[in-house]
Amino acid sequence: MKERKDLWKPEEDQLLEETVLEYTSNGDSKASAFKKASTELGRTVSACQYRWNMVITKREDYGSEENTRNTAGSLTHETHETPDTVPPANLAQVIHFLRNFAKTQPDPDQMKENKCLHEEQVQLKLQNEELIKRLKEKETEYKNQLLQYGEMASILKEADQLLKHDSIEEKRAVH
Repeated sequence: MKERKDLWKPEEDQLLEETVLEYTSNGDSKASAFKKASTELGRTVSACQYRWNMVITKREDYGSEENTRNTAGSLTHETHETPDTVPPANLAQVIHFLRNFAKTQPDPDQMKENKCLHEEQVQLKLQNEELIKRLKEKETEYKNQLLQYGEMASILKEADQLLKHDSIEEKRAVH
């Protein structure tokens, strides 16, 4: 069976990840990292961008130095220090820390506060819906009153014209 040329090997993923993380941590653009990786991997820039955005950044181990493997498959770097003892040294460590932090159990006080805020949000949504309903009612009422005002204004204008017309005829009759 012939091997597909578009399949990515773990070594290629690693090279792409390392290149992009190195470039971005140095303040360079991802575009320049994709260009560099594409020449090293013999792939197009678009293929590297797609692989980065759709596969590598969505992996569970993305950016984790503990899970970065060399071509032989052994660990290239292992750390026995906890995130609490050593500040993150690069973007990959920061991303790894944030992903693991999100998985930790929240504090009970935060849970209570979150529940209270959620209940408040629900109440505010209901209140907002009621206010929107009242606003629509007021808008309808305003439009009706505006129509009535327009009708009254046209009646008064017509009456004014009749009065002017009658006064002109009276003046003619007097003369």
